[in-house]
Amino acid sequence: MTDDNINRLKLTFEQAEGVAPLPRQLELQEVSPELRAQLWQYIHDSIVSAMKSGEYGLYVGGSWQSILRSMHVDHYHRMIDDFVSDWGVHKKLLRRVFQDGSYTAVFGFLQWILRHRTQPSHNFSSEIDARLARCRSAYRVVNGNTIVPVSSPEEKQTLDRAFADLASTEFNGARQHLKLAAERATAGDWAGSVRESISAVESTVKCIDPDAKELRPALAALEKQGTVHGSLRQGFLNLYGYTSDEKGVRHSLLKDDAAKVDQTEALFMLGACAAFVSYLINKGRGSGLISK
Repeated sequence: MTDDNINRLKLTFEQAEGVAPLPRQLELQEVSPELRAQLWQYIHDSIVSAMKSGEYGLYVGGSWQSILRSMHVDHYHRMIDDFVSDWGVHKKLLRRVFQDGSYTAVFGFLQWILRHRTQPSHNFSSEIDARLARCRSAYRVVNGNTIVPVSSPEEKQTLDRAFADLASTEFNGARQHLKLAAERATAGDWAGSVRESISAVESTVKCIDPDAKELRPALAALEKQGTVHGSLRQGFLNLYGYTSDEKGVRHSLLKDDAAKVDQTEALFMLGACAAFVSYLINKGRGSGLISK
């Protein structure tokens, strides 16, 4: 089979013939008609599978009833006595979210469900993530419950690894900062995302050296153990200084919430700090500075 035939297998006939545009990577804040349709199909079919028949017709049952009831009050802040289980009502409201809603409405709805105590299915997060990947979305699900802008599959793996490394109770602070960094990147708060990314590093540092107020002494401790090369240590300090010196984003945020940070810098720092957190944890454990 030729390369041309292999390529055509991945395209529609119209795309292969040059009549329809080729698939492309979606931009940040973009939700394509294809992605909207794929996500709505999955949500629609999942709810339908939980429907029950009552005296007044079909109604939403099972875990979806609990989710939608909670969403009615906690997410949309509506009065509980206005909630109904009627499928026709929910179908109309939810379809509007996926068909016409902004990217924040769509992803906000999905993330709220991902974080609800009751999940529609055991593989809900992986199913949502698979559709985001298939439709070339600029967003993916990490940590099982957070929708994050990512630039590549490798970056997603880095974030997944960081959250896994931060799973221990002692790293709750760092985990929360990294989670907030991801959320603020999704919301387009680039400066806030950078601030939270570097705070995740600082929280991790305190697990290596509880008395450390910044990164330098913790890295010095690792270097003393022979687990960090001097040049690598300096590189980390230079990266850290980007946000912490007098011209850094943190200093700017103290005076001006509109610090000059764009999405490229924020996404770079999110991935770099996630990788750095994993590095610090594993090096700290290897040297005995962090308990295994």
